[in-house]
Amino acid sequence: MTMTEPHPLTVRFRSSPALLAGILAAHFAGAVALFFMDLPFSAAAPLVLLVACSAVLAVRAQMRKRGLSLVLAKDGALRICQEGGGSHDAWGRALPGAVLFPAVAWFALAWTAQDGRPKRLQMMLIASEVIEDNGGENAQWRRLRTWLRHRSQGSAPDTVSSADAA
Repeated sequence: MTMTEPHPLTVRFRSSPALLAGILAAHFAGAVALFFMDLPFSAAAPLVLLVACSAVLAVRAQMRKRGLSLVLAKDGALRICQEGGGSHDAWGRALPGAVLFPAVAWFALAWTAQDGRPKRLQMMLIASEVIEDNGGENAQWRRLRTWLRHRSQGSAPDTVSSADAA
């Protein structure tokens, strides 16, 4: 990141059509495989229902990424925002142990909820979920990975309050 780039950095996300297709294809294959097993209907029906529920939950989790933004601060704090603001906004920190690949990032976040309870969230993001501001280059994705590489290392506190991050 160059010195001329503004902080904090805002990275916006969308749900990835390719990832949604993969999730649905895997669940469909699992449901179809159950029909070729030698199971009585009373055993196969609940399993197919379970696979269908899993597919719905997975698609809902991906759709929640629509309108999600991460505001990344220099000091390692980050803000999770939903489009339009509201009660979903929270300040937190990326915890140590981020796993970064060229197209995938896994990391954990910690923050303090409005009721004072510590919260943790595991996130998996892929490059195609990042909304690029400059016509399709991967600049935002590279900035996010660089920020995670440098800010999620070392010992991070379990939680951070919004007063600490401001």
